[in-house]
Amino acid sequence: MSVSEFLDQFPRVDTYAEIDEILRSPDFIQGSHFESKPVFGGSLVVIDGPEHRQRRKMLMGMFSHAALRRNEKEILAPAIRHAFDALAATRGADGLVRVDLVPLLRRLTIVISAHVTGVDGAEEPARRARLQALVSKLEAASGVEWSTRDHTEVMADGVSARRELIRDFLQPALDRRIALAARVKAGELKDSDLPMDLLGLLALHGEDGQGGEDAQIWRECALFLVAGTQTTSHALPHIVWHLDPWWAAHPEHRARAADIEFLRGAANESLRLHQPVPALLRIAARDTVLECNGRAFRQGERIALFFSAANRDATLYGEDVDQFNPLRPFSRKPPPWGLTFGSGAHTCIGRALVTGLSHRYDDADPTHGTIVGVLQALYQAGAALDPDQMPKRNTDSYHDAFASMPIVLHQL
Repeated sequence: MSVSEFLDQFPRVDTYAEIDEILRSPDFIQGSHFESKPVFGGSLVVIDGPEHRQRRKMLMGMFSHAALRRNEKEILAPAIRHAFDALAATRGADGLVRVDLVPLLRRLTIVISAHVTGVDGAEEPARRARLQALVSKLEAASGVEWSTRDHTEVMADGVSARRELIRDFLQPALDRRIALAARVKAGELKDSDLPMDLLGLLALHGEDGQGGEDAQIWRECALFLVAGTQTTSHALPHIVWHLDPWWAAHPEHRARAADIEFLRGAANESLRLHQPVPALLRIAARDTVLECNGRAFRQGERIALFFSAANRDATLYGEDVDQFNPLRPFSRKPPPWGLTFGSGAHTCIGRALVTGLSHRYDDADPTHGTIVGVLQALYQAGAALDPDQMPKRNTDSYHDAFASMPIVLHQL
């Protein structure tokens, strides 16, 4: 069955007002990740109600302003510096550095993902490469619904990868945090001595990982490892893809290539235009009538939410809504990235890690976020699409993503 045939089974919802109401309403529950339940089932992204609120509240401290600042200074900046130092050594005879942006992003984001989750030692090259390979298999399994490969094979690879991750990365890291948590509770250490990461928080709340490889803790780790790498590595190449021709048409703005607020606008615009999956699924928990337009859904009915159409609502984003415009004005509602990070109780908990915080949207002291932080480093190094090698689209799934994007760093 093709993805279009799969989605055609369900009532289609594609207006901003409908989707926003559905995502905010307690009358609808999660309807995605049915096939990927063996790796994602029971994690934050698929649970609802009081269980979801309690767990989200417990995890929010990981994404505080202080935590975001620390991530940028202690994790993202060193990772970028080390990666660019290594790239400088690959300079060609013409003095230019050429690199494929997609694997470069994977190498950068796996370090951030490991830090947020609590995997130790991801900076070591061989360990990082193995972690990245295992998380890539887990990522494919988490999105198996949209895979073009044999789904049974994808899930088997994902479950096997998670087993290795638990044995060689996650359980040893958890054991270290359990020992630290015991010392905190005994008064030997302060709370600040325990890493503010997923495994550290779960250790403080009594998780020991002894429930087998299907234990809840490992499902949550799977979510954080995948989400920490996937969003930025999927989204950022689209921005580079859009900016090269946009600058050709608007050369007067080329000097803003490393300007944080300009790059934030470019990131927001690309996130609005490109969705991570073809559709999000929800289930009506009871017979429901939408307030925005009177549309009715029956209890148990599974519906498909098409964010791409909703994010192109001309009444919200302007008549040029299908065009990439990094200078597009915006207000807090709707968000500049549209519904890409969801809405309501299930708004992506790690959104600020990706987009950063801004004065205009968050009313907070700004942070860069992973996307803008990496973009700024790329353009300070003179990044541009490689004219001799065309980007290639991902063919392993229906995700809107690139498999390869060769670039040239003219000033590294």
